[in-house]
Parts: sequence; C-alpha cells; structure tokens
Amino acid sequence: MKQRKEKFVENLIQTLKNPTRASIFYQLARKPESTATEISKNLGEDVDVVYYHLKLLKEAGLISKPRVVVKENYVEKYYSIVPDFKNRLLQSVKQLSAEEKALAVDEFRELLITLFTVVQSILASSTRMLKKVDARVIREIRDEDNIESKIIFCSKERYVTLLREFREIAKGDVLETFDSTTKEYVIAVVAIPKLS
Repeated sequence: MKQRKEKFVENLIQTLKNPTRASIFYQLARKPESTATEISKNLGEDVDVVYYHLKLLKEAGLISKPRVVVKENYVEKYYSIVPDFKNRLLQSVKQLSAEEKALAVDEFRELLITLFTVVQSILASSTRMLKKVDARVIREIRDEDNIESKIIFCSKERYVTLLREFREIAKGDVLETFDSTTKEYVIAVVAIPKLS
C-alpha cells in the first residue's frame, strides 16, 4: 500500500512538471469525460500530441482506460481521471507536500513554471471561447456581475496574510474538483511572490 501511494505521488508530480500533461489533466478535472479532440480544441494543441500525453497519463495510472463509443462510421474514445483519484489524493496530501518541499531547486522551478503554464492554458482557452461566444452571454456575465479580476500589489506581510486567508477559504475545494460532475466555473488565484 505504501509503495502504491509513493508511486501515485511520484506520477502526479511528474505529471504536474509537464505543462501539456498538466493542462490535459486540468481539462479532465473540469469535464470528467472528454475526447482527445475536445481536449485538443480547448488547449489549442495538435490532437496527436494530446493522444501521446493521454497514453502517458494512462500509463502513470492517473486516467482510466477510455470508454469507447461506436458511432456510425467511427469510434469515439472518452477519457476520464481514475475513479479513486480523489481518495488517493486525500491519502497522499502530506507526502505530496513533503515531496514538493524535497524537490531540488531546479525541479521546483520546473514545477512552478508548469503551474503557471496551466494557468496560462486556462486563460488562453477562456480567451478563445470569449472571442466566439454570443453577445447575450457577455451581457449576462456583465449584468450578473459574476466575474472578477484583481491585480493586487502589496507588501510581503500583506501577501502572506492574504495567501493564508485564501488557503483557509479554499480548504477542501481543490479535492471537490475531482468528483464526477462537470465544472462549468473556474476560480484561478495566482499568488506570485517577489521573484527578484
């Protein structure tokens, strides 16, 4: 059991260190069943690249064997995160945190770059959708006042306080991402410490 947990943590960290795999994993967290074509379209990636990374995610034990649906003259494969992912993540949170802290500086830098790349992918996907969406949807977003964008420049003390408060507010929400319902809304909070 311990070895399985360690392998899970190692595979998850390796996934998060690769921007394309991390972005595909995010897409599957957001919509529990997706085809390679849907993922390709959302990420703006070539479908063959998506298939390659889906294969690696399956080998890592993070996504299930695809559900195959036979259509009239073609086969559609639907990919999803393994059903027990949420439980495995819950069991591994402490180890994940320890592994993250134990990463070499260059590995940790790589992980941070990947996380920012995933955020960039989320924003790029939303930008593509905004360009195409009907004016009625834009009006609805504006009228319901259900979008927020703030850039806050602050002192280190205020940064630490806000980060601590956000972590408390969001506790548990990340795990809810991995239940079986489609997530239509996204909250992306990016806290960037002083980098110079």
